[in-house]
Amino acid sequence: MISLPKSVRIHRIISYLRRSREDVEREKRTGEDTIAMQRAVMERVLQEYDLPYDMVIEIGSGDKIRTRPIFQQVLHDLEQEKYNCIAVKEISRLTRGDFRDYGRVYELIRLKRIYILTPYRLYDPLNVNDLRQIRFEMFLSREEFETIRERLQSAKHTYARSGRFMGSTPAYGYRTDQRTQRLLIVPAEAEVVRLIFASYLHGEGGRPLGYRAIAARLTNRGIPSPSGRDGWNPTTIKKILHNPVYIGEIHYRKKEAGETIIVPDAHPAIISPHDFQKVRQKSRPQAPSLRSDHSLHELTGLIRCARCGKKMVRQTTRTSYRKKDGSNSQYEKEMLWCTTPGCTYVKYRAVEQMLLTFLAAIPCPSLADLPLSTRQHEPDQHKALRMRQHSELEKQLSTVYASYESGLYTADEFAKRRTLIQDKLAALAAWSQELEQLQDQKALHAALLARMEHGSKPYHTFAQAYRKLPRPELKNRLLHLLIASVHLERWDKRKGQRITPFSLHIFYRFPDDLPLTT
Repeated sequence: MISLPKSVRIHRIISYLRRSREDVEREKRTGEDTIAMQRAVMERVLQEYDLPYDMVIEIGSGDKIRTRPIFQQVLHDLEQEKYNCIAVKEISRLTRGDFRDYGRVYELIRLKRIYILTPYRLYDPLNVNDLRQIRFEMFLSREEFETIRERLQSAKHTYARSGRFMGSTPAYGYRTDQRTQRLLIVPAEAEVVRLIFASYLHGEGGRPLGYRAIAARLTNRGIPSPSGRDGWNPTTIKKILHNPVYIGEIHYRKKEAGETIIVPDAHPAIISPHDFQKVRQKSRPQAPSLRSDHSLHELTGLIRCARCGKKMVRQTTRTSYRKKDGSNSQYEKEMLWCTTPGCTYVKYRAVEQMLLTFLAAIPCPSLADLPLSTRQHEPDQHKALRMRQHSELEKQLSTVYASYESGLYTADEFAKRRTLIQDKLAALAAWSQELEQLQDQKALHAALLARMEHGSKPYHTFAQAYRKLPRPELKNRLLHLLIASVHLERWDKRKGQRITPFSLHIFYRFPDDLPLTT
C-alpha cells in the first residue's frame, strides 16, 4: 500500500476511463479491448492507495466537453465536492478541447484543490511544480491533438483531390475498393439506379413518374432498399436522382474553408451527364405564376426580395378541410413569392399587416399636394429591348448552372458568375419597375380626393385611408403614391416558431424626413 504525504487529504476518488481516438484505431488494428486494459491498470493503482473510489466509463470519444456527458457529470460532482481527486490514465484524458474547456478544467482543479492521480504519480495543485506540470501537459495534449487533426484533414483533402472516396459509406450502386479507396460499381444495384433515372425521365408508357411512384414500384417489385429494408422511401429516390456520384464525380466539402472539392471522372459512371442534367432541369422548382387576369392587388409591384432583388408576386391556392360536423369547407391561402426559384415566400396578409403598422404612424397629407405620375406609356422598342436583355441573362444563368453541374466550373467560379448575372437581372428589374409606373392617375386622384377630403370623417393616417378604400386596385395605387418600393428579408425559423419571421425596408417617395428603415 502506498502511503500519502500528511499534507494530502483525499476523502474519495472518481476514476474516469475514456476511449481515445488512438484507442479506437488500435482496437481496429489489434482487436484489443482498450477500456478493459485501462480498467485493469487503474484498479491496480487505486488498490495500492487503499482509498474509496468510484469508476465511470465514457464509451464515446470527443474533443469537446459538451460531447462527453459522463465527463460533464464528473465535473459537476467535483464542483459539488463529492470527490476531491480524479484518477485517469493520463492527463490528456481530461480534455483536448478548445481553450474554454481547457480553462474550465484547469480552474476547477486549482480552485477546488482537485488531486490528479495517474499510474505514474499524484499531482497536488497546491504544489507549484505540480500545477505547472498540469498546465504543461494540458497544453501539450491540446497541441498534439491539433497537429493530428490538421495532418488528418490535410491527408483527406489530398486524397479527395486525387479522386479517392473519403466518406464512411459509399452511395447505393457502389462499393469501396479497400486498396485504392476508389468506388467500384455493384452491377445489380447499378441497374436499379438506372431504372430510377429512366422512370423519372421517361416513366412507363412515355409517362414520367415522381419520387413517390418510383418508390412504390420498387417496393412492389421486392427490390431491397439501400438500407436493406423492404420498402423504399421517396426521399431516398430524390437523393439518388440528385447525387453527382452517379456521373463519376467525387464531391468533398472542406468545412473550415467552406470550399467544395469536385473531382470529375474519379470512378466509373452509372448515369450519363446528359441524363443527370435533364433530371436537374426537370427538378428545378418553378416560379409561381401570376393570375391570368393580371388584376391589381394591394401589394402589386411594391415588394422586392432583399436576397435577389426580384419582384415578389401573389399566389393563391384553395384548400379544403372537413369540419367536426362532417361538412366540407374551403379557404383561400395567399402567399407572397419571390420569382427566383427556391428563394423566398411569406404569408401575403402578414406582409400587408406589417406595412400598415408602419404606415399608421405617418400622417395623411392632402392628396392635392401629392405628385402625380406624368410619365407616358413606355415606348414599344424600350419594352422589346428589356425583354430581349432579360431573356439573354436568363440563358446565361442557365448556362452557368449547366457548366457547374457538368464539372466545368468549380464552386467558387460558379458562385462568382451566378452573382454577376443575378446582379444584372436585379438592375434590369429595378429599371423595369421604374419604366412600368402606374399609368396616369388623374381619375383615381379625383376619386381619392372625394372620398378622403370630403367625407364625413377626415382620415388622419395613410393606414386609415387605406382600410376605407373599397377595392384592391385603389389600395395599391394609394400605396404607390407614398412608397417607391419595399424590400422584404425573410429570416430562418427558430425551433417552436409558428410564423416565419421577416423584416421590411421601406423606401418612401416623400417627404425627405420620413424614416427609411423599419
